[in-house]
Amino acid sequence: MQSETRVQPDPAQADTYSFLPVWRNLVLQLIVLTSVLLLIVLAGEFIQPRFDPRIERALSFALAALPLLLWLYVSVLPESRVARPRRRLFGVAVVSALTASAIGLPLVQEFFRVQDWLPLQSVFSRILGYTFTAGFVDAGLKFIVLRYLIYPQGLRVRGDVIAYAFAGALGYSVFLNFAVVWQLEPNWNIAAIYLLSNVTVQLASSMFIALGIIESYFSDAHPLVLPINVLVAALSTGLITGLVGGFLSGPLSTAGNADRPLFAFALLGASLVLALGIVYFLYSNSERREREAYVSRWNLDGI
Repeated sequence: MQSETRVQPDPAQADTYSFLPVWRNLVLQLIVLTSVLLLIVLAGEFIQPRFDPRIERALSFALAALPLLLWLYVSVLPESRVARPRRRLFGVAVVSALTASAIGLPLVQEFFRVQDWLPLQSVFSRILGYTFTAGFVDAGLKFIVLRYLIYPQGLRVRGDVIAYAFAGALGYSVFLNFAVVWQLEPNWNIAAIYLLSNVTVQLASSMFIALGIIESYFSDAHPLVLPINVLVAALSTGLITGLVGGFLSGPLSTAGNADRPLFAFALLGASLVLALGIVYFLYSNSERREREAYVSRWNLDGI
């Protein structure tokens, strides 16, 4: 049987491949998204504007579409202008959204019914419960989509994995966002928190899955590295989902059980920065090891 051919670009000539820079665009989209959502949360907390319920529902649906619109403008459209575009980004996002619709959400809500028994459990029980239900379901489905759509035929450089994982996380979370907004009472302030929560949870878990694929494919890591990263992805879902409900209900404040979106927003922002920071550090370390191996192999002084 013919072995797989891996495209391992010469690190010294990486700029000649003209790939769209994935980390810069990812961070830009997250900054814009979190800034808009933060302004909405602050407005709801301090200004407390009142609109017609139909207007508030329309605003909530507009917020649900915002991550998708940002991604299309910042990531998808510029791909057509580079020499080596990632052509399967939109397909990964669409299939991920359909997977969330057909399998992910029905499993979590109809089979596990987490909304009926987990929210009132202790913090530790919530973390474990969400990890072994929503965490494993979401991480497993997103990994399957990446495995069969882009692995290994769509992988040329490490940045490809990050870009496709981001597309999968976005597609999965956008469907969840529309489902949440459809079920919520028209309250765009609280909707902003749920939308940021979905994006944060799905992006954090997808980045750990991407890291596992990168190490498995490009670095020939131990076979257990990939499943371990999928487990970490599920655990990140359990941690963030299990904690954000408590912060949103304001147990650390003097407001009793009143909604405190700023507490939840702070947790989600910290979770997003921490997850991306860990993955980027390990991603950069993997690239550094490859450059050092290249220099050593060809007896070069540097790149």
